[in-house]
Amino acid sequence: MLLELYWPERRWVLAGEIAFLCKASPVWILPLVTANIIDIIAKRRAGGFGALATNAGIGAAFIVQNIPTGYLFAKFISRAIRNVENRLRSALTRRFQMLSIGYYDRVSAGRLQTKVLRDVESVEQLSRQLSDPAVAAVVSILVAIGVTAWRMPQFLPVLFLLVPLVAIIRHTMSERLRRYNQLFRKELETMSAQVNGMISMIPVTRAHAAEEEEIARVEGRFGKVRDAAQSFDRHATLFGATTWVAFMLFNLSCFTAAAGLTYSGVLSLTPGEIVLLGGYFNAVTAAVMQLNSMLPVITRGFDALHSIGEVLEEPDIEENRGKRAVVSVRGAIRFENVSFEFRREAEEKTALRDVNLDVAPGETIGVVGPSGSGKSTLMSLLTGFLRPTSGRLLLDGVDMNSIDLRSYRRHIAVVGQQTILFDGTLRENIIYGTSRVSEDWLRHAIEAANAGAFIAELPRGLDTPIGEAGARLSGGQRQRIAIARAMLRNPRVLILDEATSALDAASEARVQEALERLMTGRTTFIVAHRVHTLRKANRIVRLENGRLAEEEPGPGKLRFAVPARE
Repeated sequence: MLLELYWPERRWVLAGEIAFLCKASPVWILPLVTANIIDIIAKRRAGGFGALATNAGIGAAFIVQNIPTGYLFAKFISRAIRNVENRLRSALTRRFQMLSIGYYDRVSAGRLQTKVLRDVESVEQLSRQLSDPAVAAVVSILVAIGVTAWRMPQFLPVLFLLVPLVAIIRHTMSERLRRYNQLFRKELETMSAQVNGMISMIPVTRAHAAEEEEIARVEGRFGKVRDAAQSFDRHATLFGATTWVAFMLFNLSCFTAAAGLTYSGVLSLTPGEIVLLGGYFNAVTAAVMQLNSMLPVITRGFDALHSIGEVLEEPDIEENRGKRAVVSVRGAIRFENVSFEFRREAEEKTALRDVNLDVAPGETIGVVGPSGSGKSTLMSLLTGFLRPTSGRLLLDGVDMNSIDLRSYRRHIAVVGQQTILFDGTLRENIIYGTSRVSEDWLRHAIEAANAGAFIAELPRGLDTPIGEAGARLSGGQRQRIAIARAMLRNPRVLILDEATSALDAASEARVQEALERLMTGRTTFIVAHRVHTLRKANRIVRLENGRLAEEEPGPGKLRFAVPARE
């Protein structure tokens, strides 16, 4: 998967690695230069000063070129890594928009946030390790093997003894590291979800004076994250220390053996060659140590890739490709023996059973029933968030399973009990999801939503920032913004889900008046507990235990023309 990610950036990666080889070359050249200088001194040949100057000049040139090649390496590799980082986050965001609503019932927002932030960051760290220290370590080993084969071939088998030593240590430690890292990442995801929940619950926590209990609950999770992190850190450190001791003992043994064999006359090595051998043994040891010290980062990186892949390869998506686009909607809705079952792991729960309902274009249907009766499921079927597990749901006589639901949703609007606003200006929140809006149509929607008066009192009018989730607005104001947003869409199907249940009497009256303007001439479904909010309904249906238990005429007779959108 990592190779696939970087394939579009292969030119930058190749250019960066070429620059890196030039940048790091002093590490491999200087031991040769040092060995040559020592042999020049030991042999005291004529012209030694010239040879010393030549070797020193070569070493200095390789050292100085590190500045421009280091800059080029950083430039090229950073471009490749940041492009991949950006594409990963973009791919996750796009996938989030494609996944079914049911997926979000199963997976917490905190876990998904961790994938976008921490997991992508872990992939970025993995990429940097593989592009810099990993390449340096591998090339160091290859250069050491090559020079040893050239200058001292009798010691070449000794270098290869490192291979089984590395294999034994990796086999002993790597699986344990991976297991501890997975535990650590799982605790992080749970912590992220819990912190998100704590922040959203602060008003409720404050209202119930439960601050200390909430702090204790979250701090308990922090403690579990700390313990998991400490376990991972301890084993990573133990792995590094074990590797270091093993390789340093190996290095010391080899260097001592070379010196002893030369001293006894078994080998005829010059002082420079002994220093060179020790230098390359050190280089190989350092390289192997570098590779092993990277193991925790590599482990986290590949675990993160797997975690990201879980989302990118998740099959539970809303599939719209190749389906018929909805160009216009009259608003005729028909339920034919519609049932829906929630299926989660081994559990199945029937939310709706054999619902039959025929709604004419422009008709207003009130939906009532106790909690758990299936009202929310019915609305989710209408928006296409859920699909019937049996039966058919028809839009203007066409089975909704055969249409592109994204194009259908351009013709619907939902006003719920909780208004979803984001941290931006009032204008940005109202026109959200609607392109090419004229000022006249925007003003019409604002006035129809009874929002003009309070907007005029804001310091910057429509360009006033409203804070995160519209925190600077009252509940009634937020609802009227939601109505203005819905009015801008000029929907043919409207869903009002407890749209006024959280408002005081004064705010409810203004919002209810705006809602009645919005409902005019549109197919409307009103989910409500308060009977007076259904006074404009043509029919009222009652759900009980997932069944349509009762249907009765409503008092409303709404049949008006919808104003044309400019």
